[in-house]
Amino acid sequence: MVPRVRIPLSAPGINHLTLTQFALKLITVGGLALTISFWWVGTTLHQKIDALENQTNMIGAQTQQVVSQAKAKGIDLSDQAIKKIPQHISFVKQVRKRVGFSWTQLLIDLESAVPANLMMSTVSLDERTNTVVLNGFTPSLKNLNQLIHQLEKHKSFQDVILTQHAKKKVKGKSESPFFVFSLKVSYAIHHQHSPTTES
Repeated sequence: MVPRVRIPLSAPGINHLTLTQFALKLITVGGLALTISFWWVGTTLHQKIDALENQTNMIGAQTQQVVSQAKAKGIDLSDQAIKKIPQHISFVKQVRKRVGFSWTQLLIDLESAVPANLMMSTVSLDERTNTVVLNGFTPSLKNLNQLIHQLEKHKSFQDVILTQHAKKKVKGKSESPFFVFSLKVSYAIHHQHSPTTES
């Protein structure tokens, strides 16, 4: 009996080569899919960027048109002018608060509280705190004490503070000395419009 001999005709390692080829195909397909996805995302982003750029250009053109129209009407819309807007708003608010203020009424209120022998040299108002600053002179401390008492009793004034007082004498004259003073007092503006009663 003749023995059978099996001789493999395929090249050695063909199975490994087949697996390698399959793996390379998978990698190629995956890379292609990844490339397509990147291309799609990139295209979408470019479209959004183009749309935003068009909107920005349109807004810029409209802004330039508004600035040109404002400039033709004498309105300044420059960056420096816009930065000053909050200051103007604050100023307008302060003015609106002061619309009802009357210096005439303040002087009437002071006249009713100041003694006859006492003279005022300056009267000023701090609008931020509604504080009246009074500077004047008087022949005696009695008049000054009377002023403080009458201011505290007056409905339009409160929180009287005597900031300074000093005795003065005119050089070369034999006249009696006098006292100079400075005081602060809060002024209640809401009393301004109340009708004054005649005695």
